[in-house]
Amino acid sequence: MSIRIKRVGVLGAGVMGQGIAAHLANAGIPSYLFDIAPGELTPEEEAAGLTLGDRKVRNRIS
Repeated sequence: MSIRIKRVGVLGAGVMGQGIAAHLANAGIPSYLFDIAPGELTPEEEAAGLTLGDRKVRNRIS
């Protein structure tokens, strides 16, 4: 029995997730890449003048 893959969702847009999604897309499989973005700043981030769009905030490990 063979299964045809129609589309794929990859959770996590880190180094590994990006590589997996790119490989699948290059193979002709529609790929959706999902990542979690923080919804609010920590007090330390606010004090430093950072915004939710700053790379330091988006790449925070919590």
